[in-house]
Amino acid sequence: MKPSTLRTILFVLFVMTLVILPFVLLGEEYVMPLLQSREQQTGALILVAVALLACDSVAPVPATVVIMYLAAKAGWLAGIVGGTLGMCLGVFAAAWIGRTAVGRLAPKFIPDAELQRLRAALQSRLGITLACLRSVPVLAETSVIAAAAMGIPVRRIFLVTILPNFLVATIYSVAADDSATTAAVTFLVTMVVSYVIWRVFGRAESKPAR
Repeated sequence: MKPSTLRTILFVLFVMTLVILPFVLLGEEYVMPLLQSREQQTGALILVAVALLACDSVAPVPATVVIMYLAAKAGWLAGIVGGTLGMCLGVFAAAWIGRTAVGRLAPKFIPDAELQRLRAALQSRLGITLACLRSVPVLAETSVIAAAAMGIPVRRIFLVTILPNFLVATIYSVAADDSATTAAVTFLVTMVVSYVIWRVFGRAESKPAR
């Protein structure tokens, strides 16, 4: 394994550790009581869900649970709207953290030449990569933070994730009307489909136009 490849892996693992650490230190038990305390107030419940999703990159928030609970208590439309808005705000927050904080550490892990190469490679398939990782816990936040840390503009990251966020929020809002088993199957199927799409269409997106 090349030293540059090892450094890149270590950098990604470092970002993943930053994302996972709040779950380890704080846990996520506070989420359900917080949502349940506002379940009789639709407007307040939507605001709480949006706020939780917006903090997803720095706080232990199970995004799929929040979206499904919101949809189950306030309706599928509230789940879609609140879920999409919250996830978009979460992307913006994660990208901002990646750009302003983690970005300063990236050169310590990865040499400038390798960092430029990785940035170019990621930019060529940014849309499909971030889109397919939006439904994957930890990697959803890690991918956004890492992309911003590598120098990809926050605005571009935000724009390419709007549609995927909407699709993820829609899928889990609709699944919330069914059983817990359906929700679990939906979660697994969504991740598998995301991986297949990334493998198939990611290569096509990365090829230069002729």
